[in-house]
Amino acid sequence: MLAEFRDLEARDPRVMDRVTQTIHHLLRHQFLHTEDRGSPPMLEILRRPAVVAPIERFFDTAGYRLVIRESEGWAGIFPDVERVGHPRMSVNETMVLLVLARQWQEGVQDGNVGDYGSVLTTLNEAYDGYTDLVSRSRRQALRVEDFRDAVQDLGRRAVVKLHVFDDEGQDQELVIRPIVSLLAGEEFLVSLGAFLGQNPVPADDRTGPEETVEEER
Repeated sequence: MLAEFRDLEARDPRVMDRVTQTIHHLLRHQFLHTEDRGSPPMLEILRRPAVVAPIERFFDTAGYRLVIRESEGWAGIFPDVERVGHPRMSVNETMVLLVLARQWQEGVQDGNVGDYGSVLTTLNEAYDGYTDLVSRSRRQALRVEDFRDAVQDLGRRAVVKLHVFDDEGQDQELVIRPIVSLLAGEEFLVSLGAFLGQNPVPADDRTGPEETVEEER
């Protein structure tokens, strides 16, 4: 594998520079999307069979599998859970992901699908869905500012795109990408629902340490 990279660098240093950039981006952010700045050249690299093969082997060695969905305009890496285990998320982070996954699924079912399979909603609509879920699990809800921070964290991973604040509407457009459906798969939603049902948080314990749950990748 390293020999393949050395050979590529000798043949075409510019392409190797782009390969390095792509690997670095995926290791840092997990996903890239064609509508995000700087991502199209990296996706173009991943379209080259001779170049993507050693990249796949690199990630496989590190315990990840590379997934490329050209029709949805994204690529990303997922942990091989049989080798490296399940990543863990806080319950609050997981519930935010759950809400966004549900809203994406509802948008698809209603036919409200945009470019690359994305669903357009707003931050306020997503927060309303979140507070409804929290009320049923007896958890203390995040403030809208903290909820927005969690959404922005997913935005840095290219899972969603949060647009600028609209002063007139007092809201922000939120594009939910189909990446969310892989992060929150069916088995994950079922296990989370069971977790929340079996582990409600009493009112006097809501300020205690945050639980974590396994994230299905």
